[in-house]
Amino acid sequence: MSYPDWVRRMLAVARAEWAHNRRDPRSLAVVIALPVFLLLLYGYGINLDLRDLKFAVQDLDRTEQSADFVNRLVRSEYFELARTIEDTREINSLIEGGAVRFVLVLPPDFGDDLAAGRPAQVQVLLDGADSTSASIALGYLGALVGEHSMQLTRRWATRRGLPASAVQPALKIEPRVLYNPELRSVNFIVPGLIAVIVTLLAALLTSGCIVRERESGSFEALAASPITPVEIVLGKSLPYAAISFVDIVLCMVVGWLLFGVAPVGDKLTLLGISVIYIIASLNIGLLVSSLARSHQVATLVAFLLTVLPGLLVSGFAFPVRSMPVVLQVIAQMIPATHFLVIIRGIYLKGAGIAVFAPRVAALVVIALLLILLTAKAFRRTLE
Repeated sequence: MSYPDWVRRMLAVARAEWAHNRRDPRSLAVVIALPVFLLLLYGYGINLDLRDLKFAVQDLDRTEQSADFVNRLVRSEYFELARTIEDTREINSLIEGGAVRFVLVLPPDFGDDLAAGRPAQVQVLLDGADSTSASIALGYLGALVGEHSMQLTRRWATRRGLPASAVQPALKIEPRVLYNPELRSVNFIVPGLIAVIVTLLAALLTSGCIVRERESGSFEALAASPITPVEIVLGKSLPYAAISFVDIVLCMVVGWLLFGVAPVGDKLTLLGISVIYIIASLNIGLLVSSLARSHQVATLVAFLLTVLPGLLVSGFAFPVRSMPVVLQVIAQMIPATHFLVIIRGIYLKGAGIAVFAPRVAALVVIALLLILLTAKAFRRTLE
């Protein structure tokens, strides 16, 4: 079958381009696998339905009515009782450390008010550092308390032969939001954006460092030098670490000037921890650069390994606890997961390094592992 000349020319170009793609199977595999990867990540990672929200209770009434109210929350699929508080001073430490999402305080006259048909007060102390979760938790709590209040009101009215409409609601919630009283989403988003932007920038800056040496033909000279792989990895990281550090400071200044969001806690502590985070993020790009065979592939893979997990799996927009267990495990391997908790805690709660010691330790371990893996991958490339 004969084709017009223009069709033959077009098919010739198409065959040449396909042959080029076949010679670079890694790029072809990335393009084919990317839609499936994004579908799985978005499908499982994005979940606005919160479950098992941890809360604590300070029951100053200790009656059957107060115990029944707490059990009503525990029996639901939304809440999980994490702690019973005896001392009021424990409340701030629990919320500051992120151990609970909110604390319920039941007053001493809770049971007497219900028995007398008076509205019983329920104080709710919410962690406003995560404005989205706080709003959703308050909505869940309001729905459950409203339903329980309606049942108690009907029961009390029936016993006295009164219509339920003539009786005041049995329960009344008094919410108090800590750390972010206005629940401004910008207070929650700006620190998170700093973390995501820095990890993206750091990984992209270093993703071409080693593969560029290979493409330019200077890799052999680098391989023949007496410098060890670890020294090469660290040496290539230093200039970009300085750039990334300046970017963090710049983002903090812009966040303060344009959005009015500034760290409540110690800024030097935040900057010191940021250095560890920067090192970990830079070595993600260096590891990709050591394994990739082209600059384009390295850039694309670095983007996929930083931005998408940073936005969807790290807790930037969606709580990690609402994700499947597999994604929760993966999230602990991502530097942004730990840094997001730290930067938001310092920005909104003014928490000190002692509160985040496990997170800082996790960042150090991840950074060291990435350095070792990058050096090992670079050594294999030399061989």
